[in-house]
Amino acid sequence: MTVTNVSVFRLALVLLAASALGLGTAPRQAVRAADAPQGFDPATVKAVASLYDDIRVETLDNGLKVYLKPVPGAPVVTTMVAYKVGSSDEELDQTGLSHYLEHLMFKGTAKIKPGDIDRLTLRNGGANNAYTSEDYTIYHFDFAADRWDAALEIEADRMLNLRIDKEHEFDEEKGAVINELQRNEDEPWDLEQKTILPLLFGKKAPYGHPVIGEREHVKGANAEVIKAHYDKWYHPNNASLIVCGGFDADKALAKIKQLFGPIPKAKLPERKPVVEVKRAKPIVQEMESKFEVPRLLVGYNTVTSAHPDSAALTVLETILSGGKTSRLYTKLVEGEQLATSVSAGNSAGRYPGWFAFQVEILKDKDRNRVEKVLLEEMKKLADEPLRDGELHRAQQNILASSVFARESVHGLADSIAQGVTTNDLDYLKKYLPQILAVTAKDVQRVAKQYFDPETRVTVWSLPAKGKGAGTEKKPETNKRKANRLAADAKTGAFSLKDSQRVELPNGLILLLFENHRVPVVVAHAAVHNVHLYEPDDKLGVATLTGNLLDEGTTVHKGPEIAELIEDVGGALGMGSTGGSVKVLTGDRKLGLGLLFECLTKSNFPKEAFDRDKTRLLSQIDESETLADSRARRAFMAAVYGKHPNGRPGFGTHKTVEKLTAADCEAFYKKVFVPNNTTVAIVGDFDSKQVIDEVKALTAGWKKSTLDRPETPAVDKPKEFTQKVLTMPDAAQLHFYMGHVGVTRKNPDFYKLLVMDYVLGTGPGFTDRLSARLRDREGLAYTVTANISSSADIEPGVFTCYIGTDTGNFDRVKKEFLEELNRIRDEKPKDEEVTDAKQYLLGSQAFQFTTDASIAGQLLYIEKHHLGFDYLEDYRKGIAAVTPDDVQAVAKKYLDPKRMALVAAGAVDAEGKPVGKAPPPKP
Repeated sequence: MTVTNVSVFRLALVLLAASALGLGTAPRQAVRAADAPQGFDPATVKAVASLYDDIRVETLDNGLKVYLKPVPGAPVVTTMVAYKVGSSDEELDQTGLSHYLEHLMFKGTAKIKPGDIDRLTLRNGGANNAYTSEDYTIYHFDFAADRWDAALEIEADRMLNLRIDKEHEFDEEKGAVINELQRNEDEPWDLEQKTILPLLFGKKAPYGHPVIGEREHVKGANAEVIKAHYDKWYHPNNASLIVCGGFDADKALAKIKQLFGPIPKAKLPERKPVVEVKRAKPIVQEMESKFEVPRLLVGYNTVTSAHPDSAALTVLETILSGGKTSRLYTKLVEGEQLATSVSAGNSAGRYPGWFAFQVEILKDKDRNRVEKVLLEEMKKLADEPLRDGELHRAQQNILASSVFARESVHGLADSIAQGVTTNDLDYLKKYLPQILAVTAKDVQRVAKQYFDPETRVTVWSLPAKGKGAGTEKKPETNKRKANRLAADAKTGAFSLKDSQRVELPNGLILLLFENHRVPVVVAHAAVHNVHLYEPDDKLGVATLTGNLLDEGTTVHKGPEIAELIEDVGGALGMGSTGGSVKVLTGDRKLGLGLLFECLTKSNFPKEAFDRDKTRLLSQIDESETLADSRARRAFMAAVYGKHPNGRPGFGTHKTVEKLTAADCEAFYKKVFVPNNTTVAIVGDFDSKQVIDEVKALTAGWKKSTLDRPETPAVDKPKEFTQKVLTMPDAAQLHFYMGHVGVTRKNPDFYKLLVMDYVLGTGPGFTDRLSARLRDREGLAYTVTANISSSADIEPGVFTCYIGTDTGNFDRVKKEFLEELNRIRDEKPKDEEVTDAKQYLLGSQAFQFTTDASIAGQLLYIEKHHLGFDYLEDYRKGIAAVTPDDVQAVAKKYLDPKRMALVAAGAVDAEGKPVGKAPPPKP
C-alpha cells in the first residue's frame, strides 16, 4: 500500500498519474485541435482532446458520485473508489490513521475474511492496491473486462461493513505499518521531508505532518480509534466511484445502484480551516544524517491546486528541473559541478501546498555556494526574461506526456479519481489549456511572488563528521506487496505473431511491432552481456560508459542532444546495457536518429567523463551506508563466488578511481557493436519505412568479432553459511537468504514459476510467505521468495528477502526455513496451485500494457530464442503444471541446508539487536 504526499517530489511532470506521485497532481486536459495554441502540433493536441470527453457523471441519492468512462475496445476495466479523506483530516494526536485504515480495508467484513480480497483477485488474474495522500485515500482493482464487476461487490461491502478487530488481524497489520515506516527511514530524504513539513506549515496545519504518521501515534493506535475514523469519513457522500475501460455504461450504472444505493449517507465533520503562514525571515535547520550525502532541502509555501497560479508553477517546475536542459541541472550539476542531482517540485492540493528544491551535494564542495547559486537562479527567473525556447519546451513536454499517459486505462482512471476528489471534473478539463496558456510573464511573476528568499525554509542534512558525499537515491514510492499491474492490456488472446524480425548485414537485429492505438513510437536497444566483458581491474567501466553515451557524440554535444529530445517532449535514456527513446509519432526520425547516434558515435568528452566519474564514486560511497544495498551486494557475492554476477555492478571505489576516458572508449568500441545489439521498435509506424530508416542510420556501424566470455560454474554452498553486517544506525533489518538458481532454458521453468507463486511471489498476500510472515504475523512490510524472475542466460538466484524489525532475526530465519522445507516435503493443495496458475494465465496480458512493455517482451523473447509464438507456449506450459510438479521442483532446486544467509542492520554477528544510535534530531 502506498503513502503519497506533498513531500514526494515530482521529478518529472505527472499528467495522468498512473501511480499517484505527488499530492493533487492533476492531469492536464487537452484542447480541441482548432483551439491548439500557436506553436503546438494540432494533431498532437487532437490526440488528447477526447481524454475527458464522454464521461458519464451520476450522483446517487445517498451522495455517491459516479464517473463512468467507457473506452471502446479496451479489454480491461479499472475501478476506483476515492474517499475524500487523508492525513490532513487527522487529529494532531492521532496522525497516520488514514494510512493505517487503508491497510485494514483489505482485512475484510463480516462476509469477507482476511485474505479473501487477494484470493479473489488472484483467481481472476487481476490486481488490487490502494494509496493514501494528504487529501484522499484511493482503492483500485484492475480486471479483464469480462469479470470486473466483482470489484464492486467488495467496495460496496467494505464501504459500510468494515470490521476492525482481532479476528481481522488489526494487531498484525500494525506490525506491517510500523515496518513500512521504518523502511522509509532507511531511505534518503525521508527524515529530511519529515523535518521540513512542520517548519513550512506549522505543526497544527493540515499538511504539517507526514502521511504515514508519527511513529508514536502509529504504535499507540487502537481499533476503537481507527474505527471512529472510518465511521467519521467512510460514507457514500464522501466518496467517488470511477469505472474506466471496456464496459457497458448502462449495465454498470444499474449494478452500482443495486450495490451502493442502499448504503445510507451521513453527516460529515467540518474540514480543518486553512492555517495562514506568515514568515518575515528564513528558517534554517540542520540535522545529522546517517548517510554519506550532504543534502539541501528548501521549501516555499504556495497555493492550492485550483489556484490560477498553479499552472504557471507547474511550468516553472519543468523549466527549473525538467531534464538536462533545465536551469538547475545545467547550473549545479553540469556547470559548476556542485551537485550529483537537483530537482524541483510544485505540490499542491485542497490546501495551499509548497514548492520544493532538493539538492545532493558532491564531496568537498562548498554547501554555502550551493545555496547561493540556487537563490541566484530564483532571482534570475524573477528579474530576467526567459531564454528562447524555454517556455515552449516545458509546455511541449507536458503535452507529449499527456499523450504517453493515454496508454494506460488505469492511468486515466487514476487521473479522474485524483482530480474529482481534490477539485472537480471541470478542473481536469481546463488544466491543459491553462498550461498551454501560461506566458513568460506569468512564469516571471510567480517566481517573484512565491520565491522570496526571506520566506524560505531550509533543511540541511549533513553526514556525521568524517563522512563524505554520495549520490542520489530517490525515495521510492512504497507499494503494497503485489506491485499494481497496469490496467491497459490486451486480453488473453494477445499475440505477437505479427511481429517482424530483421537481421541487417552488420548483424544488428531489429524487432518490430506496429501498434496504431496511440500516436507514440518506442525503441529499446539491448546490448548483450555487457557486464560479463568487464575486466576485474576495471569494474564500473560498463556503468560509466553507459552513463556517457548521451553526453556527447561526433555529431552533437551533450547539451544539444538533451535540447533536441526535450524540445519535442520526448524521452531518451542511455545506460550500460543500451538505451531507449520514446517520442510522438511525428518525431520518430528525430528519436531514432538520436538513439542510434548515441549507440554508434559517442566520443566521451573529458568534462563529462570527469563529472560522471565523480558522481559514480559518490554513489559507491553512499551505497556503503544503505543497509539493504550492502546486504544485497554481500549476498550476491556469497552466492556467485568468482562468477562475474557476484561483482558489484557499479564497481568499487578502487577500480572506478583508476578509470580513464580511454578505458570507456575502448570498452565501447569492443562491446557496443551491431552484432551484439538488438533493437525493438513498437508503436505507430510503417515497418518498411522504419527498416529503411534504421539501415540508413547504421550504415557505418561495422560488425566485429566478439566471443561471449567463458564464465565459471556456480554451485550451492556445501553447507549453510551466515554473515551478518552490523550497521547500528539502520532502522530495519534487511535479510537475504538463498543460493544459485536456474537458467531461463531450464526445462522446468514453468513449474518453478508456479512454485514461486505458491511460495513467495503471489499478488497481494496470497503466497505462503506473505500470508504468514506479513499478513498473519505482521513481521514485515515486504517479504518475497523467488527463483524464476532472475533466470537468464547465466544462472539466476533463488532469493528469500524480508525487511523486518531488528529483533526478528532468529524468528524470520526459522520461519523461512520451515516454509522451504514444507513446500519440499508436502505436496501443495490443489487450490493453491490452481490459484497460482489462474493468476499467471489471467494476468499475462498485463505484460503488454504499453508500447514500452511490448518492446521489453520482444527483447526477452529474442534473447532466449522463444519465438513469436511464445505466448501460446507460455499458456500451455503453465496450464500443464500439477501439484506433484510443484513439490518435485521444490525438492530438486531448493536446498535449505545449503543456503547463504546475509543480513544487515542494527544487529551483532549472531543477529541479536545492538545499541542503536538515537534518530537524528531535527
